[in-house]
Amino acid sequence: MKKFNLSFLYFILIASLAIGEQNNVSVLTLSRCLNMAQDKSYEIKIQSEKRMQAEQRLKQSKGGLLPELSYKYSRFYEDTAGGENDSEGADSYFTVSQPLFYGFSKKEAVNLSKNDIKKEEFQSKSVLRTLKAEVIQSFYSVIQAETNIVNIQNTLKIMQDRMQELNERARLGKSRESEMLAVESQIATLVAQQEKTEGERAKNIETLSRLIGVDSSVLKLSDDTPVVEDAGTLEKYLETVKNRSDVEVARQDAIIQNSKVRITEGSMLPTLNLDGSWYTLRNGNSSDWNVLATLEMPLFQGGILRGKVKEEISRRQELENKISLITRDATAEVKKLYKTLASSINQVTAYKNAFNKSEKSYQFQLRDYKLGLVNNLDVIQAMTLMSDAKLNLDKALIQVKSDKAILDNAVEQ
Repeated sequence: MKKFNLSFLYFILIASLAIGEQNNVSVLTLSRCLNMAQDKSYEIKIQSEKRMQAEQRLKQSKGGLLPELSYKYSRFYEDTAGGENDSEGADSYFTVSQPLFYGFSKKEAVNLSKNDIKKEEFQSKSVLRTLKAEVIQSFYSVIQAETNIVNIQNTLKIMQDRMQELNERARLGKSRESEMLAVESQIATLVAQQEKTEGERAKNIETLSRLIGVDSSVLKLSDDTPVVEDAGTLEKYLETVKNRSDVEVARQDAIIQNSKVRITEGSMLPTLNLDGSWYTLRNGNSSDWNVLATLEMPLFQGGILRGKVKEEISRRQELENKISLITRDATAEVKKLYKTLASSINQVTAYKNAFNKSEKSYQFQLRDYKLGLVNNLDVIQAMTLMSDAKLNLDKALIQVKSDKAILDNAVEQ
């Protein structure tokens, strides 16, 4: 019995820890979503493998500068009239081959591989920046939908309270049926808007769920980003564009292509190789070692090598132009995002003013309605204006946070 109780308590403890861990995962801020997306991203993992491959290519390139050592053993047999026999004996020897000069191609291959590693590092940052942009957009789309739902529910509560008051007034003969129908119509419209917004939230939370690897059924978000009141200066953002990862990827492509040009140019130069052998067993020769120096000079190949060089030079120019193009596109992107952020901040100021005035108007309409100075339709109109102003204000506040996060992400190195 005691054993059963201990097992049961152990099960309860493990289950509680599991539930607690799940709850910790399910309430997420933007920063945590970004970290989780990075950990779960297969694109990042793929890029990590590409970097590892580039590192292995560097090792291979360095190995091309080192001597090659091998051991060979051979034994000769031939068929004779008396049957198969060993007529010449065996050779057993070590060989060493050392490249001395290959038109700088082997050295450039090492430089190419080093720059290839840098390229993959910058490419990883570009992939991460794209991933973060998707997470930011999905996160704030969910926050936006949830905020809209809260606003709609608050408006519904006001409308339902209004409906109760009208029912009481209608019972006393102080309100008309048309006034009640107008409120019922507004309530039905709000219910439809809530259903639509909940559908938008479900769609966006599935996107976020895929990015961060958390089941959407337990996913809850918490926006702890402070309110953004100033966009800062555009120059501060533009200074970082020249060192952005996608620009650096293009720059590394051009550097790699320059190495390819030098490798191709090196194929037009002579090559010098040194080979040596040391025999532990040699048939028919008393010499224990030999050394062979080989010099090879390309003289004429019908213009093939020269054509290859010009082709690689043209590709280098193409990639240098691509750097300018990507830099210009990145600059235009940052300018556009900055202007969007500045516009969103200005909208917040305007919507705050609109909401404050609409709220006062609604309070005045309620007062005048009780005094019999206005009708119920005036009150409903004032209520609708106030609800729309609150919805627009909250939307603008969230949009500012989203625009600022996207802009900051766009200028990350």
